[in-house]
Parts: sequence; C-alpha cells; structure tokens
Amino acid sequence: MADFPLENTIALWPQWLKHHRNKGMAVAVQDQENILYLFSSQGNLYWKKDLEEAIIGPIQQVDLYKNKKWQLAFRTQKYLYILDRNGKEVKPFKIKLPTSNQALPLAVFDYDKNRNYRFVLAQDKRLLMYDNKGKRVRGFTRTQLKAPLMHPPKHFRIKKKDYLILQRINGTLGILNRLGKDRIKVTGNLDFSGSPFFRYLDTFTTTDMTGNLVQVDVRGNVIKSPYELKPGHAIDATAKSLVSLSENILAIKGIPITLPFGNYTDPKIFYLDNVLYITTTDIEAQKVYLYYSNGTAVPDFPVYGIGAADVSLNNKKKPQLVVKAENNNLLIYQINR
Repeated sequence: MADFPLENTIALWPQWLKHHRNKGMAVAVQDQENILYLFSSQGNLYWKKDLEEAIIGPIQQVDLYKNKKWQLAFRTQKYLYILDRNGKEVKPFKIKLPTSNQALPLAVFDYDKNRNYRFVLAQDKRLLMYDNKGKRVRGFTRTQLKAPLMHPPKHFRIKKKDYLILQRINGTLGILNRLGKDRIKVTGNLDFSGSPFFRYLDTFTTTDMTGNLVQVDVRGNVIKSPYELKPGHAIDATAKSLVSLSENILAIKGIPITLPFGNYTDPKIFYLDNVLYITTTDIEAQKVYLYYSNGTAVPDFPVYGIGAADVSLNNKKKPQLVVKAENNNLLIYQINR
C-alpha cells in the first residue's frame, strides 16, 4: 500500500490516467485550492498546475496527435482545457466558454475509434461541440435544447449505428444521430430517477423514480421492469452486466449482497484483463468494498478509504485501487486476485 499527502484538502476524487512513458498509470487529483496534481503510482509528483477553477466532472483522456501519447481533457466553469503529459496547455485548448448557470461535465465522442474526437459540452439549454483543432463543429445542428440536461450527452454504437442520448431534466429523452437530428422518437415522460443512461443488452437503460429498470430499444419502444429499487438508488452497467445499489443491497448481475447500513458512493464497474470488479465506498464507516462479478468479495476487502475509488491495472497487469484518505492523503492498494 502506498500512502502520500497533498498540500491542501482533496476536492476532486482521485482517478487513474494512462501514462505512456512507463506503460502504466498515474493518479490525477485536484485540491480545494484548484491545483491539479499528477502523481506516479508510487506517489512521486510528476507536475502540478494551478487552474484557478474547479474541474467539473471526471478528466477524460485523448490522443490528439494519434501517436499514443495521451492528453488530459476536462472543463471548468469558464474553460475547456486539454493538457499534455507535462501539464502544459495544448493550443488552442484553453477555450473560453459562454457564461452558464448549469455547466455539466465534458463528454468526449470518438465515433469511429479513429481519434477524430468531438468535445461536447452541455450547459443550460445549449450544446457546444468542438473538433480536434478546437473549432466549433458547424455540421452539428442541435445547439439549442428544449430543456437542460440531467447528465452530459452520451454516445453509443449499436449495430453500426450511432446514437446520441440527451436525458433532459423534464423527463423527456432525445436520441439523435451524429448531425444532431432525431434518430428515434421517444414519446412521453420517463420520470428519470437521476441515474444516467447506459448501453445494456443493446438497449438504452436507466431507472425511474418508482424503482423500475427502464430500457429503450432502437425502435423507440420503452420497456419498464420492476426492480423494487428504493429512492436514492444508483446503477452502473456494461453491455452485458448490470449492477445496482439500493439502500444497503448491492445487486451484481442479479446476485444480491447485503451490506451494512451506511452512506454509499454509487457502484462502479471496472472491466480489467477479462475480470469484472465492482466497487462502492461506505463514506460513514470509511470502508471500500470490492467484489467480483459472481458476488464474491475480493480478498482483503473491505479496506480503509473515505470516498469513491478508482481501479486500474499497473504496468505489470496487476490490479490497483486509489482512494482518498483523511489528512489530505491518497492511498493506493495493490489488489490480490
């Protein structure tokens, strides 16, 4: 276990990012003074940068030059940033954004997996889309929204077709094509619970306030399945696996696990080296739980931690977990399979 401190209180949960120099991972974290840090997995500081504003949402990674040298992409209230491996701004990506009251995290689309990225920002009733050169994408027509979004737009590909998901706060759902035109018409309101949409079993899947699983197929049909999820529940999903957390019941692919009552972070799925890991943290008890897809706890878990955890593989293909600790510290655990 590695343990290392920051200068100030941690504000943005730590996350793993690819580090091409050692073919492993590095840890990014921002403190309450808006300083962004990048550490090695041993706790050595690569660099730090004063951003003047808090990062909104997770950091994305992109390969703008298509040479497997990764950059960091994210937004703050006022700017869209891309930083290189040394923490330097990649021109022109300190792009000034229009003033907004409701700024959602950055979404990054790579439609054809060819690294011709689209950087998408939803704020208030507007959608902004930029290309790899920082230019507005003029061919995307849906720049104005009927209502603000609950979550950043999502892109899914099913059977060689692209679908852009707009989950509006008024309970309506937009499903668009690449140009921003309606691809599927979904009628009525869906009474969203607050969970975002996921691609699950070739459907667009979320939950509603009643605790139902809500699935929308590619013809616009809405299927609601009773899941008896309680208010405040959360889900995560991959193409074939669904995880939910309702009160103290963690359900992994239909396998219920009873946790101690507590205040849990949203469950998160990690698919690493053909192994599915599921994690959640009890913030009150300061315990991080980690499970396999069959509902079995990973050896030596739960462990100490006080926030959402992130899981990755190191340069030796060994799983590792990073989590916030008290006293401005970060903890890195090596996971025994």
